[in-house]
Amino acid sequence: MRNTHLTRRTLLVGAVAALVLAGCSSETSLPDGALGDPNSGTLTFWDNNAGPDRTPLYEELIRRFETANPGIDIEYVGLPSDSAQQKYQTALAGGSAPDLGIVSTAYLSPLVAQNAVIPLDDFLAASPQKAEYDPKIIESAKESGGGDILYGLPFTSNNATLWYRADWFDEAGLQPPDTWDEFYEAADELTDKSAGRYGFTIRGGAGSIYPLLQHMFATTGIENFFDGSESTLNRPEMVEAIERFAALYDVDTPTADVNNGFPQMVASFGGGSVAMMQHNLGSLSNHKKALGDKVGAVALPLADNGVRTVMTDPFPSYTVFKSSQHQAAAWKFLEFMTSPESQAYWNENVGQIPVNTVARSAPSFQEMESVQAAQAALDDPKTVLVTPPDYLPDFGKIVQVQMLGQWQKVLIGQLSAQDFADDFAEKLNRSKAKYDARQGK
Repeated sequence: MRNTHLTRRTLLVGAVAALVLAGCSSETSLPDGALGDPNSGTLTFWDNNAGPDRTPLYEELIRRFETANPGIDIEYVGLPSDSAQQKYQTALAGGSAPDLGIVSTAYLSPLVAQNAVIPLDDFLAASPQKAEYDPKIIESAKESGGGDILYGLPFTSNNATLWYRADWFDEAGLQPPDTWDEFYEAADELTDKSAGRYGFTIRGGAGSIYPLLQHMFATTGIENFFDGSESTLNRPEMVEAIERFAALYDVDTPTADVNNGFPQMVASFGGGSVAMMQHNLGSLSNHKKALGDKVGAVALPLADNGVRTVMTDPFPSYTVFKSSQHQAAAWKFLEFMTSPESQAYWNENVGQIPVNTVARSAPSFQEMESVQAAQAALDDPKTVLVTPPDYLPDFGKIVQVQMLGQWQKVLIGQLSAQDFADDFAEKLNRSKAKYDARQGK
């Protein structure tokens, strides 16, 4: 765990100086009953994904906030992403929760169930920035919590993206795929095993189920995880999508993919052995370092029925803890962190989409092909966002643990796509039934 008091830190200045000045507002509007003084206090702020790429960005934004708000100090605590959820739970059990923190929608629901975080709807309603937040993403944030209440304020959107070797596509006279048929044709045409080249890298190891689900929804155009109480995951079109996707393995993908997670996929793509990979916007810096201008990016193709369904990644959100005595000041900080200037600064450095729509007009975003492609898909009024049922207490375990080995069996031909889909759907059905019963539905 990294603990740094940041009033002494000065990082990443220069090109963003104008934005700094624009962002230095100490004004805010608060709902009645907001706890604490909005202009003073020492706040503990936990970051759930600390590291050398992102921690300096938070440090710089905190420095700007403290300069504009000299009565408030922010104590930053960086958590490793793989243990952040456990550390939140440990702190709650010990009565030492932070004032505010970043949590993933994948584990926000347990915090809501524990009554550990406060609703932010009244704060949002009173905010002068209310109209600037992307309504689709705000709605998705509410849905991930299982209801109509906003417990986490999202600050970035990290859509699934199809990364491709632009130079290989040019050499072959191919356009980046706009349909799934074009995707499969390109994967096959760009495969040359004798040269150690494969058209695609399919994720079979850790973290593989989320991208599989994103592929399933993007391919079929199905718009929800459930139809009433029944999961949609084993519908015939879903099974067909799984079969076709899995058939790529060891034909147009490396054999090692069955065990590969994100680091291995990035290494294969950047190392020159695969032509395409599916991952979210967050891997931009990896691809640019390895391939420079040789990398291109497009949104996942439209479904065969013409609908673009974008299943959201678990996204990070700012939350305020109920035990905090500085909730008013905490909201003031969150409002600053989601201002157009702060949003532009953070997202342009990580290559993701700001939730504050005003920030998207920053010139830097116009030069990011990956962000432009994802944003165009997001802004299309016909696009449907599919929100995973993160509110189900078992969802994370099902996706991250229980279905991983089953997917690997599908890849190597030991389990049919139909049996995989039936098993997946049944697990979700049982989990939803338990959840609904507890909710009195």
